[in-house]
Amino acid sequence: WTQSQIDLLESMDMAVVVSQSQNEIAEMAKHGLDIKPHRERMVKEPLDDKFKDPDDPFSLVFVCAMWMTGFDAPSCSTIYLDRPMRNHTLMQTIARANRVFPEKENGLIVDYIGVFRDLEAALALYGAASTDEVGSPPILDKAALLEKLVEAIDACHELCESHDIDLEEMRHSKGFDFIALRDSAVEALLYGDDLRQDFLAKASRARKLFKAVLPDPAAGAYQATVAVIRVLAEQLKAVSDPRPADIREVADAVDALLDRSIGAEEYVIRAAAEGVDPDPLVDLSAINFDALALKFAGRKRTESQRLAALLRDRALGAARRNPTRHELVERIEQLIADYNAGSLNSDEFLKRLVELSKDLTAEERRNVVEGLSEEELAIFDLLTKPKPELTAAESDQVRRAAKHLLATLHDKLVTDWRRKAETLADVRKTIRDVLDGDLPEAPYPRAMYDEKVQSVFDHLLSAYGDDGESVYDERVEAASSAATLTAVDLDTVAADVVERIRHDAEFAAQVAKQLRGGESPTFLMSIADLLIADEESEVEFKSTARWNLVEACRDKRMEDAVVKSVAGFLNTRGGTLLIGIANDGSVVGLGHDYPHVKPPNADGLVNWLTTHLINAVSQAEVMRTRARVLVHEGAQICRVDVAPANRPVRAKTSKADNVFFVRMNNSTRELPESEIAAYILDRWPTSLAGAQHTST
Repeated sequence: WTQSQIDLLESMDMAVVVSQSQNEIAEMAKHGLDIKPHRERMVKEPLDDKFKDPDDPFSLVFVCAMWMTGFDAPSCSTIYLDRPMRNHTLMQTIARANRVFPEKENGLIVDYIGVFRDLEAALALYGAASTDEVGSPPILDKAALLEKLVEAIDACHELCESHDIDLEEMRHSKGFDFIALRDSAVEALLYGDDLRQDFLAKASRARKLFKAVLPDPAAGAYQATVAVIRVLAEQLKAVSDPRPADIREVADAVDALLDRSIGAEEYVIRAAAEGVDPDPLVDLSAINFDALALKFAGRKRTESQRLAALLRDRALGAARRNPTRHELVERIEQLIADYNAGSLNSDEFLKRLVELSKDLTAEERRNVVEGLSEEELAIFDLLTKPKPELTAAESDQVRRAAKHLLATLHDKLVTDWRRKAETLADVRKTIRDVLDGDLPEAPYPRAMYDEKVQSVFDHLLSAYGDDGESVYDERVEAASSAATLTAVDLDTVAADVVERIRHDAEFAAQVAKQLRGGESPTFLMSIADLLIADEESEVEFKSTARWNLVEACRDKRMEDAVVKSVAGFLNTRGGTLLIGIANDGSVVGLGHDYPHVKPPNADGLVNWLTTHLINAVSQAEVMRTRARVLVHEGAQICRVDVAPANRPVRAKTSKADNVFFVRMNNSTRELPESEIAAYILDRWPTSLAGAQHTST
């Protein structure tokens, strides 16, 4: 450890940044100092840009007045004060370490001279308007933070003890004893959704305070207990998302492996090495309820949550391949909601899961009955559901039309077909021409014919990519990946496992998932879970969509804010926007917006929002969103789930066209034009800057 700190200090670049003054060379020389090399560096090098770059070795700077106000470096975490400051200057200086940055829980102010004696007066002048609670300062002494950490850990202890969970016993357990205690604790914490959310909220607070106290040695006494709390929280989240993790997390996961301090946690990598985790391979269609009840005796709640998440993921995949299957997704979501509300016990929940699984299996095999491929079945269903009613002869005619249409379109869905106006127009024209010639005339009057053409066109935009791939290819690849994972068979956790992580992407992804605890993508999280997570890179809250609460009027700025968030999600990693939730997580509801949409209800709001987004980012990109109104705490909330775009997206607002928005931490920012090309090459490596989509 000591050597690592020495290496860090030796590799660190540092500099002096001060304002230039007359006779500074002579003045400094009186004190035995030579300012010339420092001034030369200040003039010739872009020190401000280097310091803002978290990957640049320049990470320590000595300043006097420059950079104390107006300079924004979010990665800056520590400020050392050794001269008196007051009022505005003191507040501005403190704010330099208070910017949001990934993995940064708080800023640290090291006070060598006692300037915090003036903090109360500075806060009275400049901090009162933004302070949520009287007497709750934004800066705390480490001793006070330590007290809050103890209180947070005690709160976790009290909640766990009330449900017969002994954190101290878990802290001292190892190996399979720890695994057994962990699973038992998770089962107890899944008794109700309110209990699960309460624990996750308390665990999150304890973990944040622990990070805030670091690197103070006093935090060491609580490290093992916080680690146990973290394991329980991660396992609770993993229960609701048992899918393999994204391979991009492997690097972070390996770092996490090296930091683990609980001996029992060796098992998580051993499980991956031995292929113990069967979650991605569960065949829900083959569930035997009697055997299931016997196997899961004592932990039905855990397995119910896990199986529900698997079934929901499977239903979502089926719906991506065939949009008419969204009813199955809604059924599983409603079933989960009923279970979380306490309307169903674990036994009944499992039975209904099995029934739903059978229905989904039958639906996935229906293409064989219809004599169609799965791609052809999707076209056939779009043409026949929910109407019209057809005779057997008419159904056969529509079936032939679906086959003919797809065979004709395959040659037109070429590389970048969605990015070129001429290919989009050609695809739409082909759909119209083929269906006009092949569909039976009587069941398809003009209005319904136009509706079916649009439905098929929208499906193609969503299901077929610009790179020759489609959602139907994903299913084959997923099956291949699953077969690969079952062959994993290593006996020990050793250097050869780490070596395999480096060279085997599938194995590395599975290890990453177990180490990271299977954190849920936002679209699989409930509104309550999203509120616990708070606003971050993939979660955004908006009080309203059209109404300005402060000025009590309809405001284009509110509408632009919605576009900005959705476009930012599209250009980054996707995410979820909740409309009707204030920035502090309190429920506002949709009552302010309803009078300004037609009809003034949930349908009217979703229709307005869909049209508004189409005008701002194009119809193709809106196909990557799902907006719906849900009820939370008795109030209606509009939830907008946004999948990441497979191409750059520019947005139109009331003030500007062709704006490129991205998510940065917990906010959406406009990316400067000079940085867009580099961002595109990093985000979409195969894209060209000239291929950016511009809404019109």
